[in-house]
Amino acid sequence: MGMETTLEQITPQQLAEFLEHPKKAYDYWMAEALDNPNLEPFLNQLSERLQTLPVAVREQIQQVTGRLQSKMQERRGLHLVTKDKEPEPQRKRFSLEKDWHVLHYVLNGTTEGGKGALADAILGGEQIPDEEGVSDFGGIRYLSPERVVAVAEALAAVDPDQLVSKLDRKDAEAKRIYLAHTMPDGWEYLPELFRDFRAFYEDAARSGNAMLLSIS
Repeated sequence: MGMETTLEQITPQQLAEFLEHPKKAYDYWMAEALDNPNLEPFLNQLSERLQTLPVAVREQIQQVTGRLQSKMQERRGLHLVTKDKEPEPQRKRFSLEKDWHVLHYVLNGTTEGGKGALADAILGGEQIPDEEGVSDFGGIRYLSPERVVAVAEALAAVDPDQLVSKLDRKDAEAKRIYLAHTMPDGWEYLPELFRDFRAFYEDAARSGNAMLLSIS
């Protein structure tokens, strides 16, 4: 399956609530996955296959699946209590799928970090504590509305048509960039992906929104 990065716009009010109650941030982030009818069968099948794995790995997976199953039960109870409420407004999400690390690389020339607001666009942000241990790859991070504006302004200065020329397979492999082995062929869509990504940040900045980011 591989690692994928997702971003989501939230209001300043939501961010304040999530920082005060981190559990709510993870409940919110995971809501769609927990409502997926395919999740429970997948977890059941995974549990059946655990006996073939080393004990340490098996115990770790059992802890995660146990927490997810508990979360699903919580979610079902929540649906019963709130079934007559108005539906929630449509959420604004953007997925970079598996292209996140290559895009960070062409914007910054680094494995992680970088200089200025471009470093924040994909791998930046402050951590929201994962108090229940239900996430992986570092959990959920956030950018304040002010940092979202700074990122949008930095992205506006990038020329999308110059990005493909920055794909250096030898350098990227040395820096252990995810999917470096696929460079440079097959990345013709990178400028268009960047334009969509930039437009998402521009929309967030215009709306005065904060941003959630996560690798899963």
